[in-house]
Amino acid sequence: MPERWPSTPPPYLLTAACVVVLAWGVSSASHLISIVLLSLLLAYCILPLPLWLKHRFHLGKSASIGSAGAIITLGYLLLSAYLVQTGYRMMAKLPVYQERLTGVYDRVIPFLVSHGIHASSLSTEMLFSPERIIGYARFLFPMALGSLTDGMLIGLLSLLFVLQLADEPPRQSRLVAGLIYYGHDVQTYIGISAKSGALTALVNLVLLLVLGVDFPLLWCVLYFFLQFIPNIGAIIAVAPPALVALLMFGWERALIVTGGMILINSLAANVLNPILLKDSAHITFLDMILSLIVWGALLGFWGSILAIPLTLVLKKFAEKPRVEERSAAAVPG
Repeated sequence: MPERWPSTPPPYLLTAACVVVLAWGVSSASHLISIVLLSLLLAYCILPLPLWLKHRFHLGKSASIGSAGAIITLGYLLLSAYLVQTGYRMMAKLPVYQERLTGVYDRVIPFLVSHGIHASSLSTEMLFSPERIIGYARFLFPMALGSLTDGMLIGLLSLLFVLQLADEPPRQSRLVAGLIYYGHDVQTYIGISAKSGALTALVNLVLLLVLGVDFPLLWCVLYFFLQFIPNIGAIIAVAPPALVALLMFGWERALIVTGGMILINSLAANVLNPILLKDSAHITFLDMILSLIVWGALLGFWGSILAIPLTLVLKKFAEKPRVEERSAAAVPG
């Protein structure tokens, strides 16, 4: 008689099927899931401030959260004012940058052609023509409007999360207690990344000031936020100041800026971060790469920001049964 299939599929097939269905569901609802997770991540970033105010000045829950909100709002307004002012200054310098870019273009194209490389026929005037700028604006405006709407929703949800997470343990629900338990390593990682990023950005600021690169504070603020994207963010942050140095001073100064910032970032990643991490928030380089690949595929761009926090949560979830088994074994029978 022909061999019959078992009535139930093997466990590994069921597990693989569940993983595929779950991945499909997460990918389909990636935008909504990203908003909720970003709100929770922002809440973890904000939460230490009201808790510190509460214990330092013996404030109530509402007073501590209100004070923290006022401080964060003030910082946001100051940063926004600086960015607006810098934007106007940058717009005033655009003609200078366009002239320098045209000079670089006119030198590079003959060099490429002489070596048999046919460059694009687009000129810098075509790239920066009014029609092109209007086209860029039409493309970017809907994206900016959507980002603004998502940002307002994320801010509101993060406030609601903070209101729940700031409760004292006796008043916490099981869901809030679980969020605090699994978010502990995430908060540790965020704190370490913030300290490391701030110190590295300060050193980069000194380097850019010494080399005379335009808008050094802007590039350092950009670096601070981009470095939360592991491995890729710090590399992306090097490009704008290097390009400005190329346009203003030539390729020699641009190479110094690029090499100096890469060296500083490498020292921070390989020396400063291990010192700050010590025995907490263990995550290897392979974990980072796999996290970026998997969560980036499931959640898109925001997955690169959420990759490490989500991986830390999953690792803690996987380790919890072993911790409970060791705790039960340690209790005398």
